[in-house]
Amino acid sequence: MKYSRKEFLKVLGSSVALSSIPFSGNAFATTAISESSLVDPEEKFWTSLAKKNYKLSPDFINLENGFFGIQPKPVLEAYESYVNQVNEEGALFARRTFPEKFRSVISRIEEFLKVEEGEILITRNATEALNIAIQGYPWKEGDEVIVNQLDYYSMIETFQMLEQRGKLKVKPFEMALLPKSPEEIIQAYEDQITPNTKVILLTQVSNITGLITPVKEITVMAKSRGIDTITDSAHALGHIPFDIKDMDSDFVGMNLHKWMGNPIGAGLLYVKKDRIQELESLFGDKDPKDGNIRRLGHIGTTPFAVQLSIPHAIDFHEMVGINRIQERMQLLKEIWIDEVANSDAIEVITPTDSNLSCGIASFRIEGKTDKEVENELLDRHGIFTVARVLGEKGCIRVTPGLYTQTEDIRKLGKALKEIAKS
Repeated sequence: MKYSRKEFLKVLGSSVALSSIPFSGNAFATTAISESSLVDPEEKFWTSLAKKNYKLSPDFINLENGFFGIQPKPVLEAYESYVNQVNEEGALFARRTFPEKFRSVISRIEEFLKVEEGEILITRNATEALNIAIQGYPWKEGDEVIVNQLDYYSMIETFQMLEQRGKLKVKPFEMALLPKSPEEIIQAYEDQITPNTKVILLTQVSNITGLITPVKEITVMAKSRGIDTITDSAHALGHIPFDIKDMDSDFVGMNLHKWMGNPIGAGLLYVKKDRIQELESLFGDKDPKDGNIRRLGHIGTTPFAVQLSIPHAIDFHEMVGINRIQERMQLLKEIWIDEVANSDAIEVITPTDSNLSCGIASFRIEGKTDKEVENELLDRHGIFTVARVLGEKGCIRVTPGLYTQTEDIRKLGKALKEIAKS
């Protein structure tokens, strides 16, 4: 749909001046803006946010933020400061200073996620976090796990590896690309359950099409049948609002370098405290059945500066606000999808309903391969996206960032129409 100014502001909600937003850190300076001087206060907010906090290449428009997010200025500066400190102090920092600082990082994450003490493990990424849960799970002969084509391929491959080792059986199914409601998704999973189903892999936000899975409702349904859920929230954290405790999945893997804007090299594993002891250690540990979650992460020396930057990323995220981020990402998605709505050659394979997707969306163009479209967008129009594997046709994924401007998104829509006609 097209937006009039009135409709535009209605979608975004009431405007908030920059000076009214709380921020627990001191690296981000804000200034009050008079609404009377703005054509669109909310757009002004996002323009100001981008200019003050992101240094971007002027050579192209980056709409591939799903790989990793650009660090905002206060996070980047904190990270660089920690890198310098580590290099100056060496092992003294690692052995004497870091342990106390690390404990405060863990506490900040627990506070942010509203989980109990001892339920969070910092990993190197969500893939590692989920591998710890999947490979450590107490599988028994005959156990079955449900997956679908919109789950992350690395997680599917982990289950396939365990199947080859005789530990479980993988039960794949085709998820509808354009479900009409969350209830349809719930039913799709319920239809796959057999007496042998032990675990359902749930991808909260698909990295391929951006489809949002109603994790809580499926977990409730699964638990009523004695089935566990392992949830991949790599693209959910910092992108859409959710409450881990309310979601009730016992095992959740997350990323901090995607929508949270932390430096690359930090993910999170959440395990309910009463389930930790069940997991076998993926890495060597002398107490393989201990209830301390730290035993699951014996990966050796970790990137100190990356981990110490996490509270700064959380501060910046909370300064902007998850509800505001969600509304912004919804708007950016709707703008480009609306722009191509009348093109018969462009197939959008992401549902536009706000309950079913947020900022990530994907498409195909008839008569062109996904890689051809990716290359044409970059070479002819200066717009970077990414081709994703999805069946025989594949698709192109569009992932905006907090710094993405509506003008950039409109350029994408126009470029797609030109490519579709060529």
